[in-house]
Amino acid sequence: MTNYKVAIIGCGPLGVTNFFDQSLPFTYSFVGATIKTGNQLAALVDVNAEALHSAKKTLEKNSSVVPAFTDWRTMFDQINPDIICVAAGPKVNVEVIPEAIGRKVKGIYCEKPLALSLEANDRLAELEKQNQATKIQVNYARNYETFHKATLDFVKNGGIGNLQTIRTTYNGGVLAVFPHTTALLQKLFDGVKSVSGIYSPITNISTADDPNIDGTIKYYFAPQDRDVNVQVLATGRGKEENNTYIYELEFTGSKGRITILENGFRVRYEEMRLSRIFASSGQTHPYETTHLPLELKADHPREFMIDGMYSLINAIETGKDTDCNLRCALAAEEVAHALALAAAQ
Repeated sequence: MTNYKVAIIGCGPLGVTNFFDQSLPFTYSFVGATIKTGNQLAALVDVNAEALHSAKKTLEKNSSVVPAFTDWRTMFDQINPDIICVAAGPKVNVEVIPEAIGRKVKGIYCEKPLALSLEANDRLAELEKQNQATKIQVNYARNYETFHKATLDFVKNGGIGNLQTIRTTYNGGVLAVFPHTTALLQKLFDGVKSVSGIYSPITNISTADDPNIDGTIKYYFAPQDRDVNVQVLATGRGKEENNTYIYELEFTGSKGRITILENGFRVRYEEMRLSRIFASSGQTHPYETTHLPLELKADHPREFMIDGMYSLINAIETGKDTDCNLRCALAAEEVAHALALAAAQ
């Protein structure tokens, strides 16, 4: 594998500072993903000079002397990076991504969401049609994580029988957070048929621009030639009241139910048996997770962002797509926008 020059745009938690948080059980920064995959940390960029200086100084304590810039255009001119990691928010995404593609950067590893408006997403979609050289990975991390991919394969291959319903919860903003789910579900389903939404009584108090929406999305499930409803529920109010899990998924089928819990770090499986109360009816019963296939166990070490970097590098070197490319991310965010528009009608 080639050693690539990587520039980090945005020196906040996801860009840099989470790398030094010893409480995290996994790598949760672009700097960490860069260093732990053996690539060269070639530049730091942040418009906030104080944050930039702090990040640079902290890295230098760990023997990493890195050029620092307050303007990403200057960084492009002087460093010419192979890969950029963008953790500076949607407004920066819609400026940096076109510039990087125009300069034929080999790869972009970008924090989600790509944008918070359909107009900005449409501009990126047009850009993607013309993009031939640059591979893009958007950080909808479950798409390239082994356990989540194995769960979808288990469901798709009939592990819980005929898929009947899915219930999913998210915390704090349908546009910023919920596309984690719709990005993942693209790997299970074969298109969206309808969307309905209502405003959640649990309001997102962190920003008025990104409401909490409850709703139903009807997908087509080709392996079983059936439509499946996905029930969507917001469970948290954003940063000020962040006491519920951001992400859960519950798949119910004719043979059982599998539930992804604790932000993807725990799994519960129940199998369908005859009810002890109503003899002619089925009822789910707890099933020992030790009996689950190894790939469905959620207690092994998890490295979402490192997996994402390897996926991007593999795409650069083979010409294949990343696990969550620009088209995938835009489609996921479009469904979230559709929920918001349905609620507003």
